[in-house]
Parts: sequence; C-alpha cells; structure tokens
Amino acid sequence: MDSSRSAQRAVIQFLRAEGEHASQIYRRMKDVYGEQCLARSTIFRWYQHNEAGRVNIKDLPRPGQAHVENNNAKIRLWINSYGRIVDHHT
Repeated sequence: MDSSRSAQRAVIQFLRAEGEHASQIYRRMKDVYGEQCLARSTIFRWYQHNEAGRVNIKDLPRPGQAHVENNNAKIRLWINSYGRIVDHHT
C-alpha cells in the first residue's frame, strides 16, 4: 500500500467527495495507515484545501525553498560552444 503523502491526500480528496467529515476521514486513515498516517491537523488542513476547490495534491513551492531547474540543454549548449572539456588534474 502506498502511504506517501500524495497518496493519502488523494484519499482525503476522495472521502471528502463521498461526503465524509474530516474527523471520520482521520479515524479511517489512522486505522489503515497506522504510524504512517498524516497528522490529524494535516488531514483537516487538506480537507479544507479540497473544500476550497484545490484539486492538486502535490506540494506547492515554499518561499525560500531552492528552485531546481533542469539545465541539461543549457549545459550541452555550453559544452558544444567550447568544444571539448580538458581535465588538467590527470
């Protein structure tokens, strides 16, 4: 069973759509996921997010969080513009 945060968020979204209240969802998830269950406050927060219309279950970027970008194309372009790279340490 997938006990990842996004999988549990999907369960919260599904059970809320089925008409379950946040406290019922927490009890059911605690029975199923045990120690791996999201915290009660997290389940209630995601319940509110879903109620407000949020459908994306992935984490949103946070302020101050490093932004990782795939630079493979830029690196290849840079390498191609300089020909070959020589390692002077050997």
